[in-house]
Amino acid sequence: EELRNAKKFLYMPRSNTEGLSDSLKLLSLRTGWAIYLWSKGVGLANLKNTEPPHNKTQDFDHAVEFATKRKHFSVFVFPVVDKNDWLDAKLFLTKQGALSSQVVKYLFIVPKGVDNRVFEKYGETLSLSYGLDGSYVLRNGQWVDANALS
Repeated sequence: EELRNAKKFLYMPRSNTEGLSDSLKLLSLRTGWAIYLWSKGVGLANLKNTEPPHNKTQDFDHAVEFATKRKHFSVFVFPVVDKNDWLDAKLFLTKQGALSSQVVKYLFIVPKGVDNRVFEKYGETLSLSYGLDGSYVLRNGQWVDANALS
C-alpha cells in the first residue's frame, strides 16, 4: 500500500540488488500491477510478461520519460546502485525536480551508506522493504522470511 499511495517517488537504500527482480515479479503476479524494472543498456522490462524490454529505454533519462507518459497504474523500479547510474539519476533529478507520482509510481534503489540528499529532497524513503531485498517472499498476501520456509 505504501507504493500505491505514494505522492512522491520512493527510494530505498540497499547494498545490492540481489533477489530484487524475483521479489518484484512475485509482487507483480500477486497484485496484478504492471511493474517495470530498468537495467542500463537493456531498458525497461515488464516483469509480469515475457515481452522484450521497451525500445529506447536503455538510458536512464529516456526510461523516466517513457514512465511519465503512462496513463494507467504502473510501478517503475530503477536500481541505481552502480556509481555511474546513481550519478545519472542525481543529475536528472536535480534538473527535473520532483517526479509527479499520481498514476505512475517510481521506486529508486540507491546505494546504502552514500549521501542521498537529492533523493531525500524530492522523494520519500520506503520504510517497508520486506520482499525487496531477496530474503523475504510473498505468501498468502504476507511477506515471509524465505529462510524460515521449509
